[in-house]
Amino acid sequence: MTSTFLTAVLSFASTNIDDIFILTILFAQVQNPKGTVQIIAGQYAGIGALTALSILGAMGTQLFPPQYIGLLGFLPLFLGVRSWLAYRRGQDHSTQETPKNTQIRFVSVFLLTIANGADNIGVYIPVFSGYTVPDFIVTLAVFSGMIALWCYLGLTLANYPYIKQKITRYQHVLVPLVLIALGFAILAKNYIP
Repeated sequence: MTSTFLTAVLSFASTNIDDIFILTILFAQVQNPKGTVQIIAGQYAGIGALTALSILGAMGTQLFPPQYIGLLGFLPLFLGVRSWLAYRRGQDHSTQETPKNTQIRFVSVFLLTIANGADNIGVYIPVFSGYTVPDFIVTLAVFSGMIALWCYLGLTLANYPYIKQKITRYQHVLVPLVLIALGFAILAKNYIP
């Protein structure tokens, strides 16, 4: 069980390290508990879906052929362009430069987590392929705890006044830029040799 525990920690950390940065940006944009809950729930659901797909893949079920997983890179591209266009439209209708409270929705976080986690499936399937039921239970418990830790780290970083101020001030550039870069990175990793 110790090796399963360590494997779960290492596989989660190696495939989700970039999520801390994305979670920090998302948490810095919300100013109410409802938005925070939406982000945490979306992260849990997204990682849960990736884990479930990986377990099915390890058991021999290929729900999604590997060559199509990389197409998920279009999702952050879409979200980034949409965010930029929404900012531009809002700028045209408003002369104020005051930052506004951004609505972060569960579905957006869920889909962003899925798109950013295409590499998770590639790592988890081989790891899970020799697992027994107790190994899966340990791994799911570790993943649940690691998601909580990731959300805590993202929220803690987002609440540092300097970081929150900078993200809030530049979110109209930072959020679309990060999402678009993430989309291109996912597509490049999967389709450029």
